Amino acid sequence: MALELLLFQTGAVDIVRRAFHPWLPEPERSEMRRQPVWSALIRTPEGNVLFDTGLHPVHVARPEATFGPLADMKVVMTDEDGIVARLASVGLRPEDVTVVVNSHLHFDHAGNNGAFPRATFVVQRDHLAFARERRQSFPGVYWDIPALMYLPADGRTRVAKGVEVVPTPGHAAGHQSLVVDLSEMGRVVLCGDAAYTRENLERGETSGPDRESARSSLALIRSLVNDDLDRAFPSHDASAWATWRHAPASYR
Repeated sequence: MALELLLFQTGAVDIVRRAFHPWLPEPERSEMRRQPVWSALIRTPEGNVLFDTGLHPVHVARPEATFGPLADMKVVMTDEDGIVARLASVGLRPEDVTVVVNSHLHFDHAGNNGAFPRATFVVQRDHLAFARERRQSFPGVYWDIPALMYLPADGRTRVAKGVEVVPTPGHAAGHQSLVVDLSEMGRVVLCGDAAYTRENLERGETSGPDRESARSSLALIRSLVNDDLDRAFPSHDASAWATWRHAPASYR
């Protein structure tokens, strides 16, 4: 069985452009743009691996549920965007997921962790500690759940044959991306928030509390795909999302 990669939109955010592109001048930097939130399923001979769990469905009725009303960001979500509904669209239930890899534990990447109590969660050890110390930014209601089993990773870690987590800090301590070696497309990188958009990768620049680490992570991602940026999947890029295959279509 060859690896198969499927991409699901699991919501969206209306967000100011400076959040992702700090180099922009006014008025462009304060413009709001709608950007996707997505999750990925990798079918492997060792089981189904899910990368990020998207936004919690509480945001369908209450977009401000997590942080209250914000001037520079608003969640946009429909019933169909919940990861459980997205998996059902390709014939899977939560219990069919063996491993969940969270790039990090922000609410738009780990919002539905609680839907997978039978899975093993792979998160970098230092990120778990980082998130537990900063619960205002990483609300534990979505991920710090007694029923969930976290497997702390220390650096590059094999998840399944051809699937590996790679630390890409900068956006947050212990952030990680997922490397998938597909038989037809070759190596791809699911960037998480190490790269919000393709332009971050092209410029080698992004926003974040640790800009030096963030630049190094962008360079690492580029090296992993030999500078073929069509094989790097950034986290919140509407232009790129429009060109990708969406489930039930897949990459192999």
